[in-house]
Amino acid sequence: MPFFQQLHIVDTHVYTWQLTETVVQLSSGLTLSQREEERLTTLHSEKKQREFLALRHLLREAQLPTTALYYTSEGKPQIEGQYISISHSHDFVMIALSPHPIGIDIERCTPRILRLAPRFTPWQAPSDMDELTQIQAYTQLWTIKEALYKIADLPSVRFYEDLQVPHFQSFASRQQALITHPEGDKAYETRSFFWEGYIWTVVSEE
Repeated sequence: MPFFQQLHIVDTHVYTWQLTETVVQLSSGLTLSQREEERLTTLHSEKKQREFLALRHLLREAQLPTTALYYTSEGKPQIEGQYISISHSHDFVMIALSPHPIGIDIERCTPRILRLAPRFTPWQAPSDMDELTQIQAYTQLWTIKEALYKIADLPSVRFYEDLQVPHFQSFASRQQALITHPEGDKAYETRSFFWEGYIWTVVSEE
């Protein structure tokens, strides 16, 4: 299908593409620069190629030239004049654009998160919470911390210790998160969304 969704959150714009097309279909009507064409040929996975092309469709939906996107030596996406964050999971590609630092992450809810949970959070689900609800809760928490990690942009940040949701409430659409720094903690606002087995969160400065 074509462009899936645009969402406006205060001064942040979120664009979502649902990947149902082939590489050929996504290439149709899309003019790439020589550098982009060369980059596309280095992607040997069809999934990566589809994500690459869908991302450029999203940039067009945001009325930006596809060549506006570039990456730092550390691999962080950049667009001159504003901040961008990118995420993808299975059949979805998302970008968030904002005049302020921004982080976004989307994840599909799978049982694997239950095994990973002790590695990324001290929070423990209540004993009376059923497994499906636990999966959703931990997935939400992961998306918050992953979006925080992107907005932190600090190689030294510790995922478990420094990215915190001190009063995490599962399924709450809005809550506060922190990134701890030696010079003091910095607070961020998180907004989580739930859609047919997926959870995505956007994090911005308060």
